[in-house]
This record gives sequence, structure tokens and C-alpha cells, in this order.
Amino acid sequence: MNEQNLPENTKKEVKETAVPVVSNDSQEINNDSPPKLKENTGSKGKTNSNEASKSDSKGDSQSSIQDNGGASLASEPFIDLLYNQIESVIGGENPNQFLCLTLPGQALTAKDFAYDYKNNAEKGPMVEANESRLANKLFDPCRVTGGDNGMTLPYQYRSALDTLTPKLNEKIAKAKNQLRELLLTPYPYDFGDENTKSYTLQEVFYRLYDDYVAAERAWSEKQNKKKEALRKIYPDTSEENNIHYNNEYLQWYEAVARGESLELNEKRAKVLSVFSPNDMDILNGVLDSGSGAELEQAREILENIQRLTPDGGIVYPVKFNPTNWFELLNTSFIPSDLLDSPESLAMRLRNLSSRRITLSSQISNLTNLIDEEDRSKELEKNKNDAQDARDALNKAQNELISSYGEGVKTVIDTAFTIAPIFSGGVPNSIISRLASGLKFDKNDQSVDSLIDKITAILSKNQKLQNDYITKSQQLSNVLLEEAINKNLLQLKQLLPPIQEQLERINTEIQEILEKMKVAQTVNSGKETESVQTPIVPEGFTQVLIDVAASQIDKESNSHSSASNSPYGASLWFAGYSGKKETNSSTFAELCHSQNTSVRVGMNVAKVGIEREWFNPGIFVLTKDMFNVSTSRVSPIKDYSEITEERLSDMSRSHILPCYPVAMLVAKDISIQVVTSDQLSNTFSATMEEHVSHGGGFLLFSGAKSSSSSFGSSGIHTSSTDKSFNIKITTPQIIGYYLQATPADKSTIMDEISDDEMAAGFVTISKFVEDYKKLLQAMNKNNTEQQI
Repeated sequence: MNEQNLPENTKKEVKETAVPVVSNDSQEINNDSPPKLKENTGSKGKTNSNEASKSDSKGDSQSSIQDNGGASLASEPFIDLLYNQIESVIGGENPNQFLCLTLPGQALTAKDFAYDYKNNAEKGPMVEANESRLANKLFDPCRVTGGDNGMTLPYQYRSALDTLTPKLNEKIAKAKNQLRELLLTPYPYDFGDENTKSYTLQEVFYRLYDDYVAAERAWSEKQNKKKEALRKIYPDTSEENNIHYNNEYLQWYEAVARGESLELNEKRAKVLSVFSPNDMDILNGVLDSGSGAELEQAREILENIQRLTPDGGIVYPVKFNPTNWFELLNTSFIPSDLLDSPESLAMRLRNLSSRRITLSSQISNLTNLIDEEDRSKELEKNKNDAQDARDALNKAQNELISSYGEGVKTVIDTAFTIAPIFSGGVPNSIISRLASGLKFDKNDQSVDSLIDKITAILSKNQKLQNDYITKSQQLSNVLLEEAINKNLLQLKQLLPPIQEQLERINTEIQEILEKMKVAQTVNSGKETESVQTPIVPEGFTQVLIDVAASQIDKESNSHSSASNSPYGASLWFAGYSGKKETNSSTFAELCHSQNTSVRVGMNVAKVGIEREWFNPGIFVLTKDMFNVSTSRVSPIKDYSEITEERLSDMSRSHILPCYPVAMLVAKDISIQVVTSDQLSNTFSATMEEHVSHGGGFLLFSGAKSSSSSFGSSGIHTSSTDKSFNIKITTPQIIGYYLQATPADKSTIMDEISDDEMAAGFVTISKFVEDYKKLLQAMNKNNTEQQI
């Protein structure tokens, strides 16, 4: 496995991984293949397409489907295959860690985490707060989830610490008190003033030891002063001067060192005659030992490290590894990679065109707020011009609307918007895509007949819509001027918002039309694209996967959160609920096709999370702790690896069953639906409609990120007759690596087993009672000695 938690400034050559191929033929098993999430789903291995093409398909009918390279497509659930492929190229060897994929991904913006790390600048409070929110969220222990569980690591960590209290060992307490009695033993001593006084053993030891340390310090200072004095005599560090310097220092040292050494030896001998410094260190180590103190230290660290934010939140700082991870979020796609197809762009124009016509009509209606006799001649003329232009546009459209219904109006409006940029007429493929989803009630109605009639209308009346839009804009300007001159409050309030929205819509429409011009030229005759990423940046690994579309509809047996459905329409539409009839039927068309495959390509990297305030090692010591709560920190059972049984056990309302140690970041994402037949316009239109509302696909969010420098959307689509292509430029977190918390072996308060009792552990109340008796005995003994 390739561990991707790269340290800063470490240069690694990133290798592209082959497309994973799964077959039911047991002879194709590869020993290096990652473990499957689901048992008995067929063997899988990584092999090249030439090897795969030699295998005979067996079992599931889907195994007979071939990709373009001749390799048999996998038959296991898509989410399992994707999970295993990511694990195989970027996982780790820690048996207590597991990957939790999130559906959909969490969009990232580089500027939210950027700071000048090269000059060791401090992170700003906003960067620290953003990092804390990103790294300290918690997840249910599962393989796939719909999001975090609303809890945060600092609060659950504090709750876990507060439920634990150390067990007290009476034998250790008695042993330590015996050591203290030894150190406090009366020890009469004469420090050279011929006056023997009564001291304790430790008082005599440390006074003699302090004298020895002071003598060593004085001797060291004397040597330094001599060196400084000689350097002033020989400031030049030439070879000759250095010889004189060293000779004079050696002569001095030989003269005084012997006496100084004898004095030091004498003082050390006095210390040893009382007690050995090494033995004293051993006694101090015993007195300072004992489990349980770590709990209070952890609480103090957690309390001291927290930082308040102006909005009342609390930030717990973290570090990401590599440090420059936010610089790696920029997309590797170039503008030509992200050209949407003209058909996709046309779908984006549908709502904009309809909205523009509606707003233009509202302007004419607002004119009626001014009585006809009160209107200026200029206003009346502009109103009539706009109305004439609208009547001409309606006349051109009415016959078609009366024949095909009101649903065709949006198609006509959009076609009129597009028409000016195509000298040879609007391509039939665009009109066909716009008309997808229309229901025809009469036998003579069809998409082809609709295309012919719209083309005929456009050839004669291409400029009618632009003329109406221009006349409405002129009317709007004159109407606002008259409203201001006559101080008409209602008009002054109602008209400007319409003008502002129209201006934005016109700008968006113009941008899309410009893209459509480029796309029509560049995409002409374009072949099916590859899902391979343009490049594999340093620190990232490429993941490629090719599956039968039907596998997306297969439910996994791997542990997932209750709120998540990692299969079917919900998975394909990145968390879509599955209630919308159009999307559900579109997904059914996708997954039930026997000759359709889905290909996914992306660059992924593992970003490590470090928290200096978090010490999970405390929970290894829970066997020597009481639990003051009925809830456990983690399962009591010991496990050697992550299994479905362990995940299920961890899900039983524990305080801190697991915590994130790394994030899985994906970028340069490509998704492709490929079929040997022709894709329906309904399918492509539904996909583009989903994209236009910011929807994502599979694990990936379609949200826009400012890390992307191309276009106003984070997702781009294009299509051919036999493929639909999706490119997502938004960098996003698609999962977290979670570490299982050590087993909680604590016992209920004051519950002591026979073995623990034999080892000296007692209840807190008994410990206090016995310790009081011990202190009383010590005090009585000290009093008797003084008498």
C-alpha cells in the first residue's frame, strides 16, 4: 500500500494506478489486491486489459460486459469497488484505522486555509477556526456516511476524561510513605561549624549536594573567565595566535586543575557518605510514579489551549501535514479541458431566457401605474414600441404553442436567444436537447417535427426576441426617469430591482453564448474523452475505475450510517433523496442498460491531522481507572483489526469510539457515462438540469469553490452521441481516515475484582480511611521521637 500522508518538503514520485478490473474467474485473483468490504462477491485483482480480455466471464450476467479495452467489468457493488480501490492506493498499514467516505464531498476553498508558512508566520484566527472546524468534527464509525454526526472531538474528549478517575492502590501508597519516612528520618550532622544539629536525611543530602553543585559551577566559571582573558591577549585567530592561546591555557590548567579536582572530589565524597545521588533519583522516580495523573494533565492542557472566537465559539488548533496542503488544491485542468458542450450550455440558458422574457413583461405592466393622460409622449411611444415588438414575437410563436402546448414556450424562448450566434441556424442537436422531456399528445407531433417548425420560425424571425428585449430596456430607462421626475415612489421602488436582475441575466446569457461559440468550434467532431486526469501533481495519486452502470444500483453489505444510502439514485445524484420522478427514471435508464459503463478518474491525497493537545494514549490505561458514568468511552472488547463486527460494536452510543487522523482530498474529478448505443436526450437533459442546480454525482459535490479559476461553476458537462462527460474542478474532502479508540477497560465506581484487590487496589473511601490512619501513625511516631 502507498501511504500518502506525506511530510512537508518530501519529494515522492507519484505513480499512476491501473484501472481496477474484477472478474468472477478465480484464476485472475491477484495476491496484491485489497481486501473486499463484502464477502463472497467474486474475486478481484488488478490486471491490464490484455490479461483481462483472455478471461471467460462466469456467474453474474454483468461480468460479460466489456470495457473499451476488452476487460471484464466488476460485478460487486460500485461503492465497494471504489472504496477498495482508494484503500489499495492510498490506505495505510494501521489495523486500527479505517476509511470513512462522505457523501457528498465537502468543497474546499484554498484561501480559507492559506497563510505564510514559508516565513514562519502565525496563522490568523480565521485560518485557525477553519482548520479546527475541518479537522475536529466526528463521524459515526462506518465505511460510508452522509456527513459528520454533529459532535466535535474536543468536547467528546473532555467528556471522556471527565467520566474517568484513577483507581487507588493501597500497597503503592504505603510503599511511598515508607520512602518518605526514610527521607524524613532524623539525621544529626555537623556541617563544619563544630555544632552538630538534628536534621532529616534529605535535608543533609540536599545541602551537601548543593555545595557540590555550586563548587562545580564555580570551577566552570573560572575556566571560562581564563579563556576570555587569554582571547583578549590573542584576539587574532590566526594559526600562530591559536597555538599561543592553547599553550598558555594548558599551562594555567595544569597549575590549578589538580587543586580544584581534589576540592570537588571532597565535596562529592561528603554527599556519597550520606546518600547516593543515583539512589535519590530512584526514590524520587518512585514517589513521582503512578497512573491517573495523566487525566488531570490532559484536562489542564485542553483548558489552556482553547481560544475563544468573537462569535462565541471555541477553537482548538491543529496542524495539517503537509503544511502546504492548501497550495495543492488548485485544479490541474486547463480551460480547454473544461469546455461544456453546446447542448449543455443551451440547457443552462433555458431558465435565464424565460426569466428575461418575464421581467421584460413586468416592465410593460409597470407602465400602467401611470395614467395614460399623465404619461409623457416619449414614455407612451416607448411603451407602444415595446408592445409592438412583443406582439410580433408572440405572433411568431403562437402557432407552435397552440400546436404543442405551453411547455414548448421555454424551448422557443431559448432557441431565439441562441439563434444570433449560429449563422447556419441553431443545430438540431441543441433544439432536440431543449425539447427533451416534452410530452406529445398527437400522432403528428414529434421532436423532429418540432425541430423543423422552430427552424422555420427562426429563419424568418430570428431578430424578434432581441428587438423586444432592446425595446423593453429602452422603456425601462424612460419609465425610471419619469418616475424620478414625478416622484412616483412605487415605481422608484419596483423598477430598479427589475433592472438590476435583468442586467445580471443579460451578462450571464452573454457569457454562456460566448462559451457556446468556442465550444461549437472546439468540440466539433470531438471523440469520447478519457477520464484520466491531465497530470498527477506531487503528493497525489491517480485513481481510475471502470464499472458496469448496473453496479451503482447494488447495495453494499459494508457498514454505513443509517442516514445514508450508498447505492441507487441516492448515490448517483450525490445524496439525492430519490423522490423526484424524473431523476429516478433517468437513473433507472442508466443502471438497467446492459451495455452502459461508468468511468471515474480523480487525483487523491491523504492529508494528516496533528493535535498536540489530544492524547489518546490515556485510554490505554483505562484498566486502572474507574468510570463514573454508565457510558463507556469505547467498546470494552479488544479487537486486532477493523471488522464489520467491530464497527457495529463501536456504534453503540460510546462517548468517543473513533476520531479523525487524516482527510482524503480529491480533485481533478472526471465522470463519464459510456454506452455502445445512443444516449437519450432525456438522460443528458436530466443530468444537465441536475448540474444547473449545483447538484453533484456519486461522492462528489458540484458546489463552486474559489480554488477553481475557470468559469462560474464547479462542474462542467459535455456529451457526444454515446457518452456523457462530467468534470468537477472543485477540490473536496471525500472521506476521513478514522482511528479506533483503545478499548475502555474501566470499571464501575468502587467495583474492585478479587485480582485487583490482591494487587492492592481499594475503593476510594477505603483508601482515604486507611491513609488517614497512616498519617496519624506517622505524626504520632514523629512526636515520640521529638520527645
